[in-house]
This record gives sequence, structure tokens and C-alpha cells, in this order.
Amino acid sequence: MKKRILVIITMSVFFVSFVNAQKIKIKKNTVYVDGKECLKISGDSNNVSFSDMSGNELFFLKFIHNSPYVSLYTKVTFFEEDMSFTSSSYVFTKKLLIKKLVSDGTLKDCKLISEKLKRFVQKYDENVEMN
Repeated sequence: MKKRILVIITMSVFFVSFVNAQKIKIKKNTVYVDGKECLKISGDSNNVSFSDMSGNELFFLKFIHNSPYVSLYTKVTFFEEDMSFTSSSYVFTKKLLIKKLVSDGTLKDCKLISEKLKRFVQKYDENVEMN
């Protein structure tokens, strides 16, 4: 009986997370969320700028190699809110950053939610540059 309940709970959690998952796709410098054009990407492999569809720059992702702090870390800067964070244990890729912003509710309907951004930064900031 306990085993059956455990299986039902596990299946429920899997089903709920599967239903709520958003499909993130990056194609030709455009980010699509659930098939809808959401953001534009520009830059190179180490410096990536994310803009809204009107071209307003929203945030910037930088990969920092061979620093005095660690061998590799990422720095994300949110321009409008004048906030940033660094992370070395969780190296953000373009797709992973968008996925986390969407799943945390910080990026909703292709707009950054300022009220949720502070919590997002606190959650992932490791203060790499302070060490």
C-alpha cells in the first residue's frame, strides 16, 4: 500500500512539473518561449546581450575565464534595475539563464518582473568577485 501511494505521489509530481515546463528555444539570435518570439540576443560567445523585441537592452551575460578568483564563472547584469550577480558553481548558459528566469517567474510574458529580480539575484549570487 505504501509503495502504491509513493508511486502515485511521484507520478503526480512528474506530471505537474511536465505540464508547467516552458519550452525555451534559441534560433538565429532570437529566444522563443513556448514558440513565441521573446528576446533578441547579440554579442559573441563570451559576452551576450539580451534585448526585448524593440531592441531595448535588458541584461547581459558574461563568461569570465582564468580570473584571479576561479577558472571560470559567469556574471549577469540587469541594466534597468542596476543589479548583477556572479556564479561559479552554476555556470549559466544563454538557455539555462532564460529557463531559470522563466521558471522563477522573473521573466514573464517576455518582460522582467522587477519585484522578483532581487530574489533571483540573491538566490544565485555567489559573490565570486568578492573572494
